[in-house]
Amino acid sequence: MVPKPVDPLTAWLQDQAGWLRWLPFIGAALISITLAFDAPHGRKAFEVDWRLTLDALQFSLAKGPHIGASALIALLAVLATGRHRLRLALALTVLVGTGWEIGQTTVIGHNARLSDLGPDAIGALLGCAWGACVLWLLDPARRALPGRRGPIVWQNR
Repeated sequence: MVPKPVDPLTAWLQDQAGWLRWLPFIGAALISITLAFDAPHGRKAFEVDWRLTLDALQFSLAKGPHIGASALIALLAVLATGRHRLRLALALTVLVGTGWEIGQTTVIGHNARLSDLGPDAIGALLGCAWGACVLWLLDPARRALPGRRGPIVWQNR
């Protein structure tokens, strides 16, 4: 049986898929960390709130933007790493959240808090679950494509 000829664009995209899938995650992570370092009202002395008291955690866990942003970053991380590497996606997302807190250490009007990593971790867990579900739902569509079999598993080259 003679193999079916492949469109040159399709062949190029398949060759580039290894690094192209990382672009949304890298772009969103860099932009969000850059925004965390932005100081429109100036800088202050380096300061981090290291308290992990119940009050500090309750205050931080009420921060919806932290949870939502972390969930979106985690979704992009899962799309980059694949659904079989959820621990890597979770670690990358928490690393981005740590970058946000480091960026806020010297910004006037923002406070870097260790307790803010709590909502970042919750958002990362939700985003990883969301990403795993999205890729799981896409598996039947991928198998329906000609010449494709099996689940979406990213392979590093």
